[in-house]
Amino acid sequence: MKPLARTSSSNDLTVFCNTDAAWRSDLMTAGIGWILTYRHGQEISRATASQLNVTFVCMAEALAIREALINASTQHITHICLRTDSQVLARAITARRRPTDLYGILSDIDSLTSSPSFPFTECSVVFIPRARNGPADLLAKSCHGPEAIKTFCFVL
Repeated sequence: MKPLARTSSSNDLTVFCNTDAAWRSDLMTAGIGWILTYRHGQEISRATASQLNVTFVCMAEALAIREALINASTQHITHICLRTDSQVLARAITARRRPTDLYGILSDIDSLTSSPSFPFTECSVVFIPRARNGPADLLAKSCHGPEAIKTFCFVL
């Protein structure tokens, strides 16, 4: 099992992935979004999706990370630094703790980051302040609502 790093890599191959989610408690839905960029800031891609039956905000954030990892794996990215504004989630992932209500999603994330069948040679998860995650936040909010369920919007 590959270790999950707590800090971002100094490797030039590292792709940064900002993730975020916008959760609606009244509808139990979430809009999720992620942006992949090279170290120097050039954008690789961005995508969004909507999810049903999301019972709390941390679940929405975890779903955003899981979907971003799946998307990054299809782009043959080998070194990734996930950036989230959920400190609780960043700690749970790096410590490989799985609270009962997030067990399945966090197990998926762990499998995606440490399984030999997925392309990640290196994966780190870091907390960033909400103020530094604005573009991913806007992206998540733009794809929010039941009419957009599991619709991916890719921008290259």
